[in-house]
Amino acid sequence: MSIAQSILDIAIAAAEGEGAQRILQVNMVAGELRAIEPVQLTFCFGIAAQDTIASAAHLNLEIIPVKGTCRQCEETFIVKDYDYTCPKCGSQEIQIVGGRELRLVDIEVE
Repeated sequence: MSIAQSILDIAIAAAEGEGAQRILQVNMVAGELRAIEPVQLTFCFGIAAQDTIASAAHLNLEIIPVKGTCRQCEETFIVKDYDYTCPKCGSQEIQIVGGRELRLVDIEVE
């Protein structure tokens, strides 16, 4: 619920700063490592948005997969099933380079 409330607070502040009357859609990206459940976040966002300028807003959430780069061969790859092994050389010396994101991309207002 706290993540949904934070998203809502940011969106409302941005919309009001631009003189918007309603928020129609909030677009976000969240990395897989954030362990956000889209259905739960959408539900909490809807509850938090009641009686605000975002009461009819749709939360659009894109989940970004975990991405790693091998420190041995420099191969960049999508980590599947939390297997942090380089598919090219088999090394487990992996640097995480994606999948931790959590950001509001933009909002659509009226």
